[in-house]
Parts: sequence; structure tokens; C-alpha cells
Amino acid sequence: MTTKEDLVGDFGRLGICDGDTIMVHASLKAIGPVDGGPAMIVEALVDAVGQRGNLLAYVSWDRSPYEETLNGRRLSDAEREAWPAFDPATAGTYRGFAVLNDFICGYPGAWRSAHPDASMAAIGPRASELVRPHRLGDAYGPGSPLERFVSMRGRVLMLGAPLDAVTVLHYAEALADIPDKRLVTYEMPLLDSSGKKVWRTAKEFDSNGILDCFAVEGQPDAVEQIATDFVRLGRYRQGRVANADCFLFDAVQLVDFGVRWLERRFGATRQGSRAG
Repeated sequence: MTTKEDLVGDFGRLGICDGDTIMVHASLKAIGPVDGGPAMIVEALVDAVGQRGNLLAYVSWDRSPYEETLNGRRLSDAEREAWPAFDPATAGTYRGFAVLNDFICGYPGAWRSAHPDASMAAIGPRASELVRPHRLGDAYGPGSPLERFVSMRGRVLMLGAPLDAVTVLHYAEALADIPDKRLVTYEMPLLDSSGKKVWRTAKEFDSNGILDCFAVEGQPDAVEQIATDFVRLGRYRQGRVANADCFLFDAVQLVDFGVRWLERRFGATRQGSRAG
């Protein structure tokens, strides 16, 4: 069984350094048995980045009514009344993005962003700066935690997770100057300043398919295709952490590549990097 000391050593050999800001995507199945379970993986990551480092994770919300209110769908009055309001302090996380996220959110001193569906959680001295603000309408683009993560020269850790999970590439989708981006609307229940539940409408680009050609069921989306092509360049660190095959990407390089990848194929009208 893998110990915390094993994990810290593996993270160091992969290239994670003291002071790093890391966005982690993890598969517990790929990692295998760890003494202390998911909580110990978080502890090992915190140790690996040190007291000056930060961790960021995309956690979403297990009660997000995104699908139920997407593009004009409407819950019944009774369902809207019964649906809980999003509270970053108590809300659950979407299990499809890894059980590890529950332990990141529950870590002492962790901060969580206020966007229900695109909620992100952070640990470290710059955690609050990473996740605040995070408004409806600013899920993944300018003004989002992803923008601040990239500006901090963050790195993306794929801890046994697949390449279709590289969330920071949604920031590249937001920045890319391409026509016909798909937009969606949906509603979210929030708490107002008095603690009362209010439903708010958001309009954002479609992170499930930025263009029609990436929204075909059963086909890879833009994130997976961009990440796969980026890996072919060899500009990453690769290694094993416990039983998991891992990648460590530079976020600025990855986003810059993603913007240029989209603009070359789908009609850019401006040149140069928009990675910040």
C-alpha cells in the first residue's frame, strides 16, 4: 500500500516543486490503494507544493440544476421551491470529477468559489485570490479562477486522469477568436445577501462543445483533441505516482497552444497568444 512519503517522493520526481500552484485532476482508481485514503493524497500534495504553494481543483456541485434548466427547460414550481440553494461552505461536489474533490473542499482553510456549476476549490496562501470572484457568466473565461490560475504560472497535474479532463483548456476556448461559439443558458439557485434563495439565469459558452463539431455524442470534444495534440509535442513532464500514469503541464503553454489550435482551424482574425 502506498504511503504519504511514497506519494511526496513521486510528486517530487514528477517535477512538482515547493511554491508551485497546481491544478489537480485525479483518478483514485488509477492511483490505487493509499494508506490513509484520499485525505492522505491531499496531504501529500500540500506537502509537495509546500507552505508557499497552492492547489486548485474543479469540483462543480452534486445538486447543480444545469441539465434541468438548460436552454429554456424549466423545473416545476414545487421542484424549484424544494431545490437547495448553493452554499460554498456546505455544498457537495460532483462525483464525476473525482472523489478526491470532497477532501480538497474539506481541507482546513480551503476556499471554494461561488459559481455553483463551475465551482472550484483551492488550498494555500493564495487560495482566496484564486477562487474569488467567480460570477455567473464568468465560468471559465476572463474573470474566472482559470484566468487567475494561468496568470500565476500554474501547472496542471493529471494524476491518472484522462486527457478529456483538462479543465484549463476551457479558458483557451473562451479566449480563442473563432466564430459560431455555442452558447447556453441555465438557472442556478443562489443565496442573496439576506440568506434568501434566489434563482439567477446565466448565459455562457457551451463547455460541453464549443462548436457544433465538438458536441457530437460519442466523439472527442475540443479539450480532448487539443490535449492529445499537445502531448504529441512532448512539452510536459511524465511519470508515475503510486500506480497512476501522470502528466504535468505548464498552464500558460497549454492555453497558448489551445488558443492557436482553435484559431488555426476555425477562422482566427487576430494573431498571437492570449494566455496572459
